[in-house]
Amino acid sequence: MVAVAPDGRVGQHRRLKACPERSRKADALIRTRVKGAGYLEQCGIYLLGWTLASQQHYISKFHLNQFLDTDSLSTKDPWLWQGFVRDGTVKRRSPKNVGTASLMFDGPGCLADRDATLESFLANEVEGPAAAALRNLVCQPPGSIDKLPPALTRYLAWAAARSLPMQALENSWGENGLALNSEPVEPPPEGLLKATKLQRDVQMLHFKLGSRLFPVGSDLEQAAREGWFPDMHDRTNFLESVHIQAYYFQVRFFPRLKWFALDGPEGEFFVVADRPVGWVADGYIDAPPSSLRHPSAYVLAPICRTLLLVARHTSDPWLVTPAQINAVVASWAHEWIAGPTEATVRSALENRRVALASAGLVQ
Repeated sequence: MVAVAPDGRVGQHRRLKACPERSRKADALIRTRVKGAGYLEQCGIYLLGWTLASQQHYISKFHLNQFLDTDSLSTKDPWLWQGFVRDGTVKRRSPKNVGTASLMFDGPGCLADRDATLESFLANEVEGPAAAALRNLVCQPPGSIDKLPPALTRYLAWAAARSLPMQALENSWGENGLALNSEPVEPPPEGLLKATKLQRDVQMLHFKLGSRLFPVGSDLEQAAREGWFPDMHDRTNFLESVHIQAYYFQVRFFPRLKWFALDGPEGEFFVVADRPVGWVADGYIDAPPSSLRHPSAYVLAPICRTLLLVARHTSDPWLVTPAQINAVVASWAHEWIAGPTEATVRSALENRRVALASAGLVQ
């Protein structure tokens, strides 16, 4: 049987608990419109195997497909190896089941069309063009990449901004005072200055006072000076932040860096993390994006199992191995990393453990 949710998504339930009365209730609801599994449970209806199409990738599937185990490429359902930082377990997984969250981009962000969703925007305007650009890029001979396609640069900006770990990092920066107003280093990009300011209630957090909803018209700049910052667990806040931050990466931070590609030696591979594009500044792996102004800052973007994109402020030679890169990528992962071989993923997790232990961080 097919169920249609209020937002038009279609899901299926495989079977109901054996109860004629509840089955009749379910049929009646499904024939009209279903408000979701939680609503059905309130009505005494329990769906087993409920599968609303609500899981959205915060790392694009076409990106994850570049890290498939080569032994699986000829199979019906190819896989990669996913390693979990909490306990070090490594499992074989299909990319379709990696890097997803429920309804994560089901909102307009800063889109002018308030009925649109970032999920549709990303699929049509960002991921589609980037997938074609990435396929062309990985087919080029080693050492022949001298300029990134604009479609791929745009995707990397969104990949850096939209990951699930960024949600936690944004709140962490707020709690540590890094979101407080200070004298601006430079004015915002021109595109933001021309943008229409959205009028809405804003859910805010304070490291001492907790959570508070600021109504439309509140002086948010004054609130920020008093230690309040937008709560990134609020989806509207997060999606607007993602949109703005992706724009900053695309038009300001990334163009100022010098990009080049590193090809892995034969038999060595790169891993990707739940934070697929990250940066290190002054030795910190969790510094806010503004830290990309630091002269030591560099960006790492593993885009396939044998190719890594790097951005730095200098074009000086950089001697580094895939194992060292993987240790950094694994160190900024919040939940998981993934790669084309079990051995590569296990090695990256171990190097992560050693690196964090040497820095005095307990995992």
